[in-house]
Amino acid sequence: MKTRTTILVSFACVVGGFVCGAGGALIHSGQNQLGSDAPGTVVDGTWKTDFEIGSENASGALRARVARKGLFALSRSEAVYYTRNVDDEGRDLFAHCTYRLSGSGFPAEWWSVTLYDQDSFLARNRDDAASINKDGISPSEEPWRASVGPERPSPDGHWISTSGAETFDLTLRLYRPHLARLMSSQVTGFPTLELLSCDEERSS
Repeated sequence: MKTRTTILVSFACVVGGFVCGAGGALIHSGQNQLGSDAPGTVVDGTWKTDFEIGSENASGALRARVARKGLFALSRSEAVYYTRNVDDEGRDLFAHCTYRLSGSGFPAEWWSVTLYDQDSFLARNRDDAASINKDGISPSEEPWRASVGPERPSPDGHWISTSGAETFDLTLRLYRPHLARLMSSQVTGFPTLELLSCDEERSS
């Protein structure tokens, strides 16, 4: 009986150690913060970033999150990354819906907006419309507009395709950013995202 009790106690200690170890690794890796506002997060409307990304002050947890979710991320002086996963009304983004993305100039030398699917990869389609960028927008179009949805609205319209995804988020990259202005919380012109319609047949 004593031997059996010793075995049970030892087993409980092993399981407890595993749970504690796994929980600690989860916390320190930052995995438990994915999809939530991590400490230090800066929010501009519904676009979110963390100015510690790419800086010397980035914590181990933040570096781990970037390694998993932000492959090939540049230093903060080279690029700042903003992400949004809701529309202007705070609703989740779905690939069977169509949205209007509208914006204007940014305090940076170059910019792009790219769509990523629910697995944080480019959507699996052959539309060649994963993003838009500054080079495709003429000065006369300011403020510019683009459609985000499963179908191109017109042959010459700006379009980011959601085909091949289920849910998605958008990443705004600002290259060679004017950090002083961005960090002053006085920047305007970040893109709005208005829900236009949803095709429920595509969601089934």
